[in-house]
Amino acid sequence: MAEVSNPASGMQFDFVVVGGGTAGCCLASRLHSLLPQSSVALLERGPDETENPLVTNPLAAAQLPETDLVINYKTSPQSQLNNRQITNYAGRLLSGSSAANYGAWIRAPATDYDHWAERVGNPRWAYKELLPFFRRTESHYDPNGDAEQHGFQGPIHTTSGRSYPLREPIYEAFLQAGFRDIPDLNAGDALGVAPWTENWKDGSRQHSSKVFDLSGVKIFTGAVVARLLVDDDRVATGVALTDGRQILAKREVIISCGAHKTPQLLMLSGIGPKEELEQHGIRQVVESPAVGTNHFDHLALHQAWKLKHPERGLALGSPAFNDPAYMLGYPVEWIATDAVPSDLLEPALIEDAGAQSGIDPKAHPNLVPSCAHLALLIAYAPLNLSGDYNVPLDGSHVSSGALLYKPTSRGRIALSSADPNAEPVVDPHYYSTQADRQMLRAGVRRIGQIMETAAARGIIEGETTPKGMPPLVSSASDQDIDARIKDYSEVWHHSAGTAAMGKNIQDSVVDAELKVHGLKHLRVVDASVFPEPISATPQATVYAIAEVAAVLISQGLE
Repeated sequence: MAEVSNPASGMQFDFVVVGGGTAGCCLASRLHSLLPQSSVALLERGPDETENPLVTNPLAAAQLPETDLVINYKTSPQSQLNNRQITNYAGRLLSGSSAANYGAWIRAPATDYDHWAERVGNPRWAYKELLPFFRRTESHYDPNGDAEQHGFQGPIHTTSGRSYPLREPIYEAFLQAGFRDIPDLNAGDALGVAPWTENWKDGSRQHSSKVFDLSGVKIFTGAVVARLLVDDDRVATGVALTDGRQILAKREVIISCGAHKTPQLLMLSGIGPKEELEQHGIRQVVESPAVGTNHFDHLALHQAWKLKHPERGLALGSPAFNDPAYMLGYPVEWIATDAVPSDLLEPALIEDAGAQSGIDPKAHPNLVPSCAHLALLIAYAPLNLSGDYNVPLDGSHVSSGALLYKPTSRGRIALSSADPNAEPVVDPHYYSTQADRQMLRAGVRRIGQIMETAAARGIIEGETTPKGMPPLVSSASDQDIDARIKDYSEVWHHSAGTAAMGKNIQDSVVDAELKVHGLKHLRVVDASVFPEPISATPQATVYAIAEVAAVLISQGLE
């Protein structure tokens, strides 16, 4: 028998949004705005820390993982990374990861979204169809910007153009390495070097619960959901909390718990792979084999570079690096996106496909000519160095990052137990495909090329390497690059894909309207619905998905 909720035993709302993070706050706010006569409940596991200085201050972002406001998921030992357990961060507070990230505001190239639309069989996810929703969220930093591409009245103000001492030489280094200039990274065409764009406003974080009006929404913080309530007709009717309360939904339940917690909640509720549910004694409600699969993230390698003249106040940590404007956001000015040559990538995709029947590696989306496989940047501080790779924060170093935007490795989220307070098992299978190895190696070599330009040699003395490891130059061997990646790579905490959008229940979890296959009145709205990786940080796209969902839900009730 299905578990039937008793209206007399719980509070009732028209909509129950589970997860008060990036997507959840946006969605709850927009639902109340579009349907003002409807009641909306927003349930968040963590506290409300909207004005906590650790949340609002950009320079405090690096300290948040040391607090209870961020979940530090430890992956299973990763065999391709010397069995290291890689930390995955996610926000555990109202606003979710929008209150804990570094504020990058990046859209993917148009072709990424166009491929999504093709894959899920619905044009609403193509770039041109998503543009109104991207515009709705933002107030673009340039009042003379392209009004077709950007919004100017949205709740999130973007910023760009802080001028640091190394602005010109770093830009020239990218140009001398062969990158073309693109004035706007967020206009559908991303290959080249562009100004770094973020969503800090006057040095203060614009997280979702702060910028979206939640005054008409009933917010429950400290609300840990044990399971969904589903009746005999497979209709989602609400949720049960671990404290025994029930929150009931007259119209819809929307899960917005993120790429780790959303599949966990689905499985705890009997929605998932049969074997996984049986292992933990959970009665199956719907056989949904794709729940928890298709996990992907952005793996990166960061390197430290010693400056020739640190006394000039060129990097964070120097007493002379003291312009107040430098403290208003992440210490980055430029980001480049790059494509890996197809003659390097295609053989790797063929090797990975192997004997899999029905796989045509030559039709892989990573071989689209405009595909951006890599992000490359220089930060004016030794950031994101891991393990025993210790470099002083004294103004003597900058750092580089080579980030794999389009991984083909896929992992999974599984249950560790049937306890909703337990964290799930996170097994991403990082760096497990030949294609990923070829792409990230190419990214590391591109960093070497940038640092070998005349512009960079004028300011950089050389790489400060981890003990016992050689510098990684543009001609570095696969073995030297792989050794560094295996010991020192990290992720940018962009987990996605674990409740993917698609056409059927065999290989996806939700349909093109974000409705969970096999159930009624249940949707997922967060990064877990990404069907494939995007060449961008996820924040702007997650907001767009939430904006789309609000319209879909409201139109469905008209």
